[in-house]
Amino acid sequence: MGRTFLQRLAADRGGNTLAIFAASLVPLTLLVGSGLDLGVRYMAQAKLQNACDAGVLAGRQIMRGNEWSTAAENEAERFFGFNFPQGTHGATGVDFQVEPNPDDPAEILGRVEGEVPTSIMRLAGYDSLSIAAECDAKRDLGHNDVMLVLDVTGSMRDAPSSGGGTKIGRLRTGAAGLYRALAEDANGSITRFGIMPYSQTVNVGRSLQNRDILINQEYVDEQCSWRGCTYGRKIVHISRSTWGNGRGGNEEGNRQGFRTSGNACIEERPTIGNDASPIRIESEVSRADIDAMPRNGSDEARQWGRYDPGVQEGSGGNVCPSEATRLRTYSSESSFTTAINAATARVNGNTYHDMGMIWGARFISRTGMFTTDNPTERSNVPVNQHIVFMTDGEMMPNDGIYSAHSIERFMRRTQGSGTSRQRHTERFLSACQAARAMGITVWVIALDVGNTDDIEGCATSAGHFFTSDGSDLESVFERIGQGIGNLRLTQ
Repeated sequence: MGRTFLQRLAADRGGNTLAIFAASLVPLTLLVGSGLDLGVRYMAQAKLQNACDAGVLAGRQIMRGNEWSTAAENEAERFFGFNFPQGTHGATGVDFQVEPNPDDPAEILGRVEGEVPTSIMRLAGYDSLSIAAECDAKRDLGHNDVMLVLDVTGSMRDAPSSGGGTKIGRLRTGAAGLYRALAEDANGSITRFGIMPYSQTVNVGRSLQNRDILINQEYVDEQCSWRGCTYGRKIVHISRSTWGNGRGGNEEGNRQGFRTSGNACIEERPTIGNDASPIRIESEVSRADIDAMPRNGSDEARQWGRYDPGVQEGSGGNVCPSEATRLRTYSSESSFTTAINAATARVNGNTYHDMGMIWGARFISRTGMFTTDNPTERSNVPVNQHIVFMTDGEMMPNDGIYSAHSIERFMRRTQGSGTSRQRHTERFLSACQAARAMGITVWVIALDVGNTDDIEGCATSAGHFFTSDGSDLESVFERIGQGIGNLRLTQ
């Protein structure tokens, strides 16, 4: 018996595929669409985390010590906004909060929340998806030894191009920015500062030992007749010098009196490996030139001479800067500023960058004259080493003045080719390279300098070289102090 139309239709399964496809189309669309929406959320979340990290790092970087300020908060928010601009991935309700950790003022904490809209998932009732990130940043300074090598030549008495006061005055107030940026007592770090003022020589005798000083040394000797004067090199006993006591030639006593006089500037010794006489100073500065010490009181090839205008003939322009200060801690900003003022009290003379740099390296070296005072770590925490070199001028040697290389016109101590300036510049850059090879980070500040070609190459990198017109010198020192700290994310 034949089936009716309805019976045949009910038995016909040919249209089931279309019905099943139609029924599954909506959930399939939601499944694929949710993948797209979740992908957008993932990208927004990653960008939000990067912005959060950038914000807390920037905020922590600008802090003075552990002092949380409105400026630091604004800087954190500015960097967050730069890295996650308004409307990124359509995000709304983005709220970035940053504050210091109440249990650790050296750390700042950040948190941000927001939402990104959906495209397809809204069909299932999900109009948006939440995004959130947490971030932390801490200045993990460890310990630091910072050697300040400061130009105190005559031009520092001039006003900078920005006007107002003198360059030496700007230096005296500006250096405090470095101290403030490294004032991290709350996290137990120790920062020591040394100060090496330089011009055409350095005043370091008080930090040396008697055996480091020559007893007999070369001077320019003037012999005059009715025809005029001639000059030559002559070795004289030190009792003839300003520092001789004239009482039986007490050699050790003379050296002691010289070292502790407050005017113990030196003549540079020969390059290690060269003979004691005549003194020859090469353009290349080796590790031995920085570290080698006299083996005894008669080791003339490794001893330094006395900068002694009292017996030096045929010279002019005699200058001895203030005493250098070895690495030490300072209990307050005022005590640090007092030390800077004392070290920069004498402002005169010509610019010999090589003298400042090589003696800065000698004072901070861990393998030279102050080995026991310059440890690699304190209580198992590493000590980082830095030289901050600041000058307001180009290399300016003068063969007619009395410098640490004696009177070059007669003594011809500085070896190498080219002009006197070229030879001293080569020696300066070699000293910088030797310091960097010792693991010392070298920062350079060019204060109101027109041509920086001679000094820029001294810095560890382009990021360690700064220029200043004088008006921003304090902030430059502060930025260097902030850079000395090893800023890191704590999560």
